[in-house]
Amino acid sequence: MKFRVVEIFASLQGEGVNLGKPAVFIRLAGCPIRCRYCDTKYSWDPLGGVEIDAEEVVQRAAAYGQLGHVVITGGEPLIWRNLHELACPLRRLGTVEVETSGVYPPTPQLDACVDFYDVSPKLSNARVDALLHPHYPRSPKAWFKFVVGGEEDVEEAVRYVEKHGIPRERVFLMPLAETPEQHAEVLRRIWDAAVKHKLRVTPRLHVEAWGNVRGR
Repeated sequence: MKFRVVEIFASLQGEGVNLGKPAVFIRLAGCPIRCRYCDTKYSWDPLGGVEIDAEEVVQRAAAYGQLGHVVITGGEPLIWRNLHELACPLRRLGTVEVETSGVYPPTPQLDACVDFYDVSPKLSNARVDALLHPHYPRSPKAWFKFVVGGEEDVEEAVRYVEKHGIPRERVFLMPLAETPEQHAEVLRRIWDAAVKHKLRVTPRLHVEAWGNVRGR
């Protein structure tokens, strides 16, 4: 089976439950969600990237060495309903993490081969409508990260978590920022609200170190 791949690169996971972990990233093409603040708009085109056979994707990822962790990202990788045909072979390289908006449900075949779902529910700051009907993985493998720019966003995230029954211990708040300077400013802005609501805050390591730079 072939997939349209925008890029494959090695880096540190900058977000979510595997923050700071060395990993190989596989970015698939296509995303109908199109968040206002998306930092990978170049991945939106479903016909973007290069069509590559799943086994060749695994080989290219393996060429970066045995980092022990693979991240399938996008775009929105769960628009690929046969994603298990890529995720399952990638298990040979280590644990597999899928980054998703949570709009599309994972298939049972995919769930059998995924170790972590890094789910990013969208608040009103994303300016999208599709997220009114989320299909979150109801799984101990699922972790949830909310991109927030200030106290109002934190309050909205709290309401969202309560409405959808998301376990608070699996929630991360992350700064909405494109530069290290913005990152620090937003982190200070959301600090007290996170303490008030007992929600965990994590940095976005790649933004903190590099800003909005492709391949990081």
